Amino acid sequence: MGNNNDLTFQRKRSIASIIGDAFRLYMDNFKKVFRTSWPLAIIYAAVFALTTNLLTRDILPVITTINDWSMVDWGAVLDKCWLAICSIVLFVIAALLLASSAFWACRTHRQTGSISRPAHWWGVWPGLWYPKVLCKSFRWLIKPGFRYMGLFFATLLITLIITTFITLFCELPAVIIAIANIKAYTGAAMGDPLGMPDYLPRMTFAAFFIAGFVQAYVHLASIFPLYYAFGSANTIELERNKMKI
Repeated sequence: MGNNNDLTFQRKRSIASIIGDAFRLYMDNFKKVFRTSWPLAIIYAAVFALTTNLLTRDILPVITTINDWSMVDWGAVLDKCWLAICSIVLFVIAALLLASSAFWACRTHRQTGSISRPAHWWGVWPGLWYPKVLCKSFRWLIKPGFRYMGLFFATLLITLIITTFITLFCELPAVIIAIANIKAYTGAAMGDPLGMPDYLPRMTFAAFFIAGFVQAYVHLASIFPLYYAFGSANTIELERNKMKI
């Protein structure tokens, strides 16, 4: 368990310290974050599995077999892929709800200096989307937060690289199955026999579900570096304002 004094929000940090302290805070409080987010992670994983399954079965095979894009009947394509499009919308909603549990953890840590274990998982995430909180955050980002866009961009880029690498590593079995599905359904779209065992669709969904659940907690970690980047920028801004007085 890390020293709480080292992980305070209001502290000026380098980008390396932002990312290091953010992941340490996440790992130190993983059980509490898990308690607040596991139902949302299950929903996220199920929608992720459905979306990925539909993409590999309906959309990607159609796209990869198009020879002349000017002759494509997009109405027919959309008619065939409408379910996949709806699942993408549901996936975005599930991802936002899942992210709210990390926002709750960051907000609690900023207010109290620690992340307390909630009494009920359903009581933590709905309150994070208060318009007042969102409007206040956006106003800060526009001014004076705009001065620190370089800090936010660098933090986001490095965090994205790290989480992408970890995600691909953890989801390698699902990626291999996805490639096999795309090849099989592409061949079927071109008139070849499907040539897949009956159990493969169920195994594909299960692999994507497990991958989605793991992915949920890899991606939740990406919220914490932005939290500390905001804390560092806010600290610098406060010091800057004091020097003006």
